[in-house]
Amino acid sequence: MPVVAAVDRVMGAVVEVFTQLDALCGLPGELLTRRPGREDAWTIAEHLEHVALADRFLLLTIGKGCRTALKRKAAGAVAEGESDLGLLAAIADPDAFAWAPPRHMIPTGLPCAGEIREQLENQRKRCVELLESMREGEGRLCRIRMSVNRSGWLDMYQWLYFLVQHARYHVVLIERVMDELSGR
Repeated sequence: MPVVAAVDRVMGAVVEVFTQLDALCGLPGELLTRRPGREDAWTIAEHLEHVALADRFLLLTIGKGCRTALKRKAAGAVAEGESDLGLLAAIADPDAFAWAPPRHMIPTGLPCAGEIREQLENQRKRCVELLESMREGEGRLCRIRMSVNRSGWLDMYQWLYFLVQHARYHVVLIERVMDELSGR
């Protein structure tokens, strides 16, 4: 996918998924904290907390990569090629592969929905800011390896799209929790 199209697609996906997350943060407290029937299942609030935790760590890596890419662009490097977002489709599908969260990203249940909502809003702004700073292909100038689902070397547009796809993964899981809690 050409870089301009990739930037626009990632930007649209960022707006879409963070709008969904914001709406989920606004669910009634009893729904957010109600545990589904399975003992190992996370509550909706725990899914949202995990997304915020994961985004925090992902954005550290993405931010560093974006700084590197922008320095390379300033040094005269040319962004060539395309950014293949399609290879990250499976990340949003909870049934595609087994995926256990790292220990430091397991929700604690400590932050309230308002705190999580604020973190997610700041993360949305950061994603938009990073994309806006790389509208001319700069994000292709730095690639960092992603081990999840053997994704391999991803450019910064792909890393941002990975963040979105991970959030979508949890939106799907939250929808399943809501279905289970409503008896569907």
